[in-house]
Amino acid sequence: MKTSLENNFCSLTVDSFGGAITNFHLKNATEINPLSFAFTKAQMPDNNKNGAPYQGHFLCLGRWGLPSDDEIKAGIPNHGEAANINWNIIQQTTCKLKMQTTAKLEGLYVEREIILDESNPVFSVKEIVQNINPLGRLFNIVQHPTLAEPFLDNQTIIDCNATIGFDQSKYREAEKNSCRFPHVKDDKGNVFNLNNPQQTYNSVFSFIIKEQDNIGWVTAYSAKHNLLFGYIWKREDYPWIHLWQHFENEKIKYRGIEFGTAGIHQPFNTILNTACDLFGEKTFAYIDTGEMISKKYFSFIHTTESYFTGVENIKIENDTIWIEPKNNIDQINFKLSTELFS
Repeated sequence: MKTSLENNFCSLTVDSFGGAITNFHLKNATEINPLSFAFTKAQMPDNNKNGAPYQGHFLCLGRWGLPSDDEIKAGIPNHGEAANINWNIIQQTTCKLKMQTTAKLEGLYVEREIILDESNPVFSVKEIVQNINPLGRLFNIVQHPTLAEPFLDNQTIIDCNATIGFDQSKYREAEKNSCRFPHVKDDKGNVFNLNNPQQTYNSVFSFIIKEQDNIGWVTAYSAKHNLLFGYIWKREDYPWIHLWQHFENEKIKYRGIEFGTAGIHQPFNTILNTACDLFGEKTFAYIDTGEMISKKYFSFIHTTESYFTGVENIKIENDTIWIEPKNNIDQINFKLSTELFS
């Protein structure tokens, strides 16, 4: 079942099957949705086919990526159980949605509150996760928004406050093969710019957020549609940014603008045998039995002027989000209701 929130400026849609945010668009002539990404059942991994297909912005809870072979035999899907099962709606108003699900195999309960600001194209998401296992466990949370056409094309620009990172295909020697955003290398050693990659290199690059920044942020800008879309969160909640790019027939097909606690896209046994921390950040998190962990992020969408070229920086001051564009043009700001900060 799909549920929508809306104000005078925008509309937001959530699918209870898998809990994904599947649509976020402005109420204008085009209604372009950056989160139009959707896998079919046939595209899903074998251990995920009985559940919800990946779409839009879904939550990786418990793990990021593959389980171990034995976990797969036990029924654990890729990216965790929460994105694969039904969510229950607890409460809904025009601009607020509360929902929850219990990932019984993972032993994790999650409750989510989405609030759409009444006066801006901005929403907040607060998620509280509780370990219902009798034992503490390693776990990860990764927010997995993925871009697709028509918003995504070869002109789309990704900006973020990432610093040092690595190519996940070289995770065993990540520090030896480190790179610094936005300049990275493909598997042949060719350097390219990850803001707007023109190399047809299917990959995931992971970076830590600037250590001196209190927040993390990532934006996607469509020059074709003069549309800016992005996320903001506390660095302490999610210190990693992951950028996935997938090409088909030499054309960009998907771009993931992910952020989370995970550093390595592998099962936990592999992570523990590879690196418990990289570049000064943990590659996994821990949640004790009965413990409740709360994390939050904001998302926005905005029509830009034709001379806009991307984002230089983002900050939050009191109740206002300030977006500093490149080329010293006027800042964009959203003054939000206090409810979004509760």
